[in-house]
Amino acid sequence: MKRLLLLVYILTVLSCKETTVSITDTTASDKAITTSSPIEDILGEEKEFPNDYLGIYKGNLNITTMKGKEAIPMEFHLIETSDSLNYQYKIFYGVERSERAYNLKKTHNPHLYLVDENNGIILETAYADHTLFSTYEVMGNLLNCTEVFHDDYMEFMITMSRVQDTSITGNAESAIVKNYPLSIMQKAVLYKE
Repeated sequence: MKRLLLLVYILTVLSCKETTVSITDTTASDKAITTSSPIEDILGEEKEFPNDYLGIYKGNLNITTMKGKEAIPMEFHLIETSDSLNYQYKIFYGVERSERAYNLKKTHNPHLYLVDENNGIILETAYADHTLFSTYEVMGNLLNCTEVFHDDYMEFMITMSRVQDTSITGNAESAIVKNYPLSIMQKAVLYKE
């Protein structure tokens, strides 16, 4: 248990350093993106979510499965409405622009939003450090979604694990750990128009 806590602490400290990530997009040349540390975010200008990130974002969604990789066009729209608690939250996939028309709704908690799929499904999503986080289980699959917002682009990622593939390790002396092997990853860097 102490080793696990030490590992979490080390990863937390390392995540506070500035990093540069190279991203390859089939529509643009390699771009270097520098992300600032949480300390710089605190000292810099405070952004208001979602108002400071409204707009249309475009790029390619890279899908990785056990069968290989595939890239398809993707758009993300975050648009204000006449209701100050409700925003259009639309995703378009593929050349045919298959639309997912959702709504992003504010709650009484400034760090909790609801993604209403307009079909009876409502997903809770947490907001912190310019990022929306959500985890949910559907039809035997565990999905984790993150959407990181920057001034002129956003990073979108969904990972999926099959719940039935779960393995359990550890014991009463250490800790019982459930593993959910990754089966699909969808990742995109979308640039604001």
